[in-house]
Amino acid sequence: MLTEPKEHTDEALFQSDLNHFTVFSAMGADAITFLQSQITQDISLVSENRAALAAYCSPKGRVLGSFLVWKVPSDNNEPCFHFLMRSDIAEPILKRLRMYVLRAKVKLEPEPLQVKGIWSKASMAQVNEKLGVDLEHSPTWSVLSAGGCTFIRMPDAAGNKRFLCFYPTQENTPPCFCSLLSHQEAGDWDALDILSGIPWAEKSNQELFIPQSINFDVIDGISFTKGCYPGQEVVARSHYRGTLKRRMAIGVINDTNTPEDWQAGKDVFDAQETNEPCGIIVNSALSNNKAYILFETKLAALDHDRLCVGSPEGARIELIPVPYSLEKPEIGK
Repeated sequence: MLTEPKEHTDEALFQSDLNHFTVFSAMGADAITFLQSQITQDISLVSENRAALAAYCSPKGRVLGSFLVWKVPSDNNEPCFHFLMRSDIAEPILKRLRMYVLRAKVKLEPEPLQVKGIWSKASMAQVNEKLGVDLEHSPTWSVLSAGGCTFIRMPDAAGNKRFLCFYPTQENTPPCFCSLLSHQEAGDWDALDILSGIPWAEKSNQELFIPQSINFDVIDGISFTKGCYPGQEVVARSHYRGTLKRRMAIGVINDTNTPEDWQAGKDVFDAQETNEPCGIIVNSALSNNKAYILFETKLAALDHDRLCVGSPEGARIELIPVPYSLEKPEIGK
């Protein structure tokens, strides 16, 4: 039986510094129009109370970047959005987006925010009392502000309630509620992200996947009705033409002696079909001496359940159920 990353006690409240993530802002009178023409998400569905996932694609429909995006108040009442993404691709993604700003009234800038991951199986009553907000019972993707911090409720994983926390980097001391939380490695948070089935674009997997093959359509990261954006024709054609033959799955590898085999971008093999790889690793994380992976693969290979990393003779992948339906949505947003 698979256990979640790290052993938890009934009173355990955990935090990780997520320095491999960064935040940038898009602000200006034309921010909504500009973003609507660039990302897969319908930006009109994003608010100051609700975050959403989105992807940024090449003209060929391949994922260049992925984001968690939410709206924030601005001093001049112009639309302003924050985007969370992996740090290793932030600079080239911003540079690419700026190329398309042209005369639009929108500014794209890095935001000096520290990012933490917070999770617990136990009650968060102590944190709620200290902050004056009820984090514990907030819906998934809800955005709350308290104590100088912004919190976003992430999908639960392995029985853990999970939150992202953002606060200004220039603060000399962490927020006051952090004294209630035990520090853990970022890999533990990343493993829970993987168990929740949330993929992130990073340098090692850029332009390897269309959004649907890493499940963006079933985690509400694509709008099929909002209009054009780079790669939109490819994404729409993949949705409407018929049954998808590739999806993203979750696995755990108990043999971690060859870490070069289970990193993002590495091949996955079906031991029953040894001629060529059947899939590619999207993200990976080491936690509790196990490697947790998200990997894109042929659906037929999942049926065989004889998957290995690196080669047909590589370490075996133990499949873990994806916590949402992989059926193609009947009606796209």
